Amino acid sequence: MATQKHSRTASGKVASKSRKISVAGDVPVYLRIARELKDGIFAGEFPVGSYLPTEEKLAEAYGVSRNTIRESLRKLRDEKLVMSRRGSGTRVLPPQSTDSNFLHAVSINDFQSYSENWDFDMQVIEVRKLDKEFASWVGTSPDEEWLAIHGVSRTYGAKHPECWVRLYVHKDYAAISRLVTTHPGPVFKLIEDMFGQTIVELTQEISAELVPKRLAKMLEVEPGSAAIVVRRVFKTADGKIVEAALETYPASRFRYQVNLHRSDGKHAS
Repeated sequence: MATQKHSRTASGKVASKSRKISVAGDVPVYLRIARELKDGIFAGEFPVGSYLPTEEKLAEAYGVSRNTIRESLRKLRDEKLVMSRRGSGTRVLPPQSTDSNFLHAVSINDFQSYSENWDFDMQVIEVRKLDKEFASWVGTSPDEEWLAIHGVSRTYGAKHPECWVRLYVHKDYAAISRLVTTHPGPVFKLIEDMFGQTIVELTQEISAELVPKRLAKMLEVEPGSAAIVVRRVFKTADGKIVEAALETYPASRFRYQVNLHRSDGKHAS
């Protein structure tokens, strides 16, 4: 299906560039269009206060019906990214003062690029009961069954593995197992695209630990050597945990950078 990528001219109008979007797979077309428009909003292609192209123009650009575009815009309205009024068009709203905006900025500009630079060798993809350690950390019962995805990640072209990943996805979203090996981005983005969910909260914990004996050989380090462990939990607006991940890095292979900005937008004198 031929589609268009929109870019904004100096006059504020939208120009279009040819683009392809696949109609194959389990993700509905309206969700993929909503995701592309959403990414455009967060990337600044559609600034706050500007108007998206009309339903007619979007339908023509994406080669779909206006009903499909309406569903895409409804999804954006549900997430409070835009506001539509009959006869006035669809206007981009200011970001809400919630963690969801932080997460989307991170997911698009940080996690997305981060994951694209990694080769994830998935050695385990199966539904299994959580072990007691993981269940205690996530705050759920060890009898619950989740989709387990375990394996070694490394930067493309790197000589040594970067980290060992233990990732669990709530069983309600276990259907991603059909696509996870070919999906190029983070697992939580696949969950969002397939199920129409929006991750609004990310909790991340970083701790200094030791490499356990069972992982030493896979990470090509000595047992008991220094390690950095990163734990992440992804939640929806109603507090449901959809994904939890634990990454174990040899300490010498771990780098973490945070850029902080003043929230009031003012610069220190």
